[in-house]
Amino acid sequence: MTILQELFPTIAEFRKYAPYAESNITFDQLNSSAVSAKKMMIIILTKDVYSEIVKVDGELKKALCMAMANLTMAKQLIFDIVSKRKNNVDIYKHEQETMRRSFIENYFNAMDTVIQLLDTEDKFPSWKETRYKKLLDGLRIQSTEDFDMLYSIDLSYLFFFRTIPIQKEALDDGLSAYFERAEGKEDVLRMLHRCLAKQTIAIALRRFDIIEFPPTIRSLFDDSKASRSGKDEQERMLALSASLMDEVKQELANIDLILTSDSSGSVDTNTSFNRPDDIILVMPC
Repeated sequence: MTILQELFPTIAEFRKYAPYAESNITFDQLNSSAVSAKKMMIIILTKDVYSEIVKVDGELKKALCMAMANLTMAKQLIFDIVSKRKNNVDIYKHEQETMRRSFIENYFNAMDTVIQLLDTEDKFPSWKETRYKKLLDGLRIQSTEDFDMLYSIDLSYLFFFRTIPIQKEALDDGLSAYFERAEGKEDVLRMLHRCLAKQTIAIALRRFDIIEFPPTIRSLFDDSKASRSGKDEQERMLALSASLMDEVKQELANIDLILTSDSSGSVDTNTSFNRPDDIILVMPC
């Protein structure tokens, strides 16, 4: 039995979940792409959770089928295009990219549903024992909803879970010390949570392909020009990453001032200037 036959009894059933799949394709032809797709999916789900979902019926299994079918086709696409070109059927590069992005987007939407259902339905105890769920317990932003309130990610459960190690990296790089200093200061903690979300996104922009981001972030890089190149896209991603990191540094400088003045009770004269909205004016001697 191939990997796909665990989920789909027939190729016709597989084609219900994956648009554009050829009617004459077989599970054996798709197997190598399915192996790669499953490996990618169980990075977050783990083998145990994946196997448990396969055995049940319902919305969760349907979402898993959608995710597997579309990710398999995204990985199979290049082989299908080579085969068509051998048969003198031309596929334009922009058509290939559009199809790949459609498959990947369907995969992300389906995996969002899988993770959301696992997170909200208490039917799979093995989900709580996964590496990502355990890692989440020690983080400051512990849910997709909370992250989305700080920086919009279209409530993407998959994107949030994929950035869990990155959030931990950002905390280990120095933000955790700020949280410790700010304990009990709710206004400062809110500012720090936003800094953490921005820094997580900034790091992700340097690590992930743009297609892996939620639509809100991905739309910043959409370009209808036929001449759009990967190099231009990468440069714009790096520029946004640098911009977010600059915002974080500036915000942390402001937080430093607040925490320092709160602890010492003194005013920093280098940053405390006369303001029109401040009735206390500093007059020259």
